[in-house]
Amino acid sequence: MSEGARSLEISGSGLDRHRIRDLLTGSVTSIAVTLIGVVAVGLGWVGPSFLSASNLTIIGSFVAVPMLIAAFSGFALLAGVVDLSIGSMVGVGSAVAATLMGLGWSLAAVLPATIVVCLAFGAINGLAVVVFGADAIAATLGMLVALRGLTYIIAGPGGSIAAFDPDFYGFTNLTFGPLPAPFIIALAFIAVAALIVSRTRLGRHVRAVGGDDRAAARAGISVMRVRFGALLMSAFGAGLGGFLYVGQLGGASNLTGTGLEFQVYAAMMIGGYSILRGGVGNPLGAALGLLVVAGTSNILDVQAISPYYVNIIVGLLLLAAVLLDRLRGGDAYE
Repeated sequence: MSEGARSLEISGSGLDRHRIRDLLTGSVTSIAVTLIGVVAVGLGWVGPSFLSASNLTIIGSFVAVPMLIAAFSGFALLAGVVDLSIGSMVGVGSAVAATLMGLGWSLAAVLPATIVVCLAFGAINGLAVVVFGADAIAATLGMLVALRGLTYIIAGPGGSIAAFDPDFYGFTNLTFGPLPAPFIIALAFIAVAALIVSRTRLGRHVRAVGGDDRAAARAGISVMRVRFGALLMSAFGAGLGGFLYVGQLGGASNLTGTGLEFQVYAAMMIGGYSILRGGVGNPLGAALGLLVVAGTSNILDVQAISPYYVNIIVGLLLLAAVLLDRLRGGDAYE
């Protein structure tokens, strides 16, 4: 074998070892191992019923809409923008969808109308954060408060809007085996988002903008366009999630989506995203993080243990995720 061929073989094997090391030490692998641990605890503590069809349906129904929202809001985090308004935007979206359904609108008209309303608020976020340079956390926190107030106004004195459509309710509660239809839809969006992030030019641009916006701008990437688009995608996911909640619940209330932003972002951080620096994270990690939280919550529910312990466990998982991130040396985007 020639010296050149031997050097290529050595470099190739080194590259393979590097990829294997990244696979074994990456954030997605870490949270996958955590999920396996949760399943093991569930089987040992709850018993085989933890993986029964009925219990998997409960977990899938619980996590479906947050997972769908994470598939879209993850783009904002990757672009270096935190959108805290997604929970209240889900609330407004569900209230608008329920109101329009109550007025006799068809579902084919309600869905795009709901998404357009949420996109309008997402555009306001984009103007404030991207165009006028406002701090993302402060601006979207203000939007969170404003939209929650708007949800209360739309819901009216009763605090709820009935909008039961038998076909829509049947679809959102349809199961394929043990898996609810919304959960399968959410998995499909997660898979598409993961492919976009890891395999497309758009995904590379989003990660580059979040990792180093100045370097991205020097490379010819429009930082403003990417971040504005990421906030619109976050709003799109919130609108779609609010619409699905109406189908699942048969209506909307002024509390729909309350605290959802913390549930989604906590799961994404557990799954490898960073809230302080962009360009880091994978939608698959976000999905696994949500399953870890949902599985933990389900175990405590079945064992009739106070749900407040879930907050303690999630907090510890967040601390562990931050520690692992630091151990990986993750100051730069991946």
